[in-house]
Amino acid sequence: MVIQILITLIAIVVALKAITQFRRHLLAPAPMIGWIIFWIAITILVWLPDLTDRIAALLQVGRGADAIMYLSLIAIFYLFFRVFVRLEKTEQLVTLLARAIALIDTDSKR
Repeated sequence: MVIQILITLIAIVVALKAITQFRRHLLAPAPMIGWIIFWIAITILVWLPDLTDRIAALLQVGRGADAIMYLSLIAIFYLFFRVFVRLEKTEQLVTLLARAIALIDTDSKR
């Protein structure tokens, strides 16, 4: 029971943080809604643990906790991949910007 209350409180705090970030224009609407849905789902799974067993049966995994762990790992690696791709794109843009600035500097010195 204590873990359920603790996770629920954490979910509320993080959801409120997402809303605050959205109001400050630091988070777009889609990610904010995604985070809120994610934390609502976590809260539901914590309060209804039998639901994870149903998910496990659907995925043909032994226990609900195992199914959640597998799905979590897949989600984490997918998000890691997306961050990596975005970082690569940002590095390419910084390189192009640095080259453009260097060309402008050399042209202005002539």
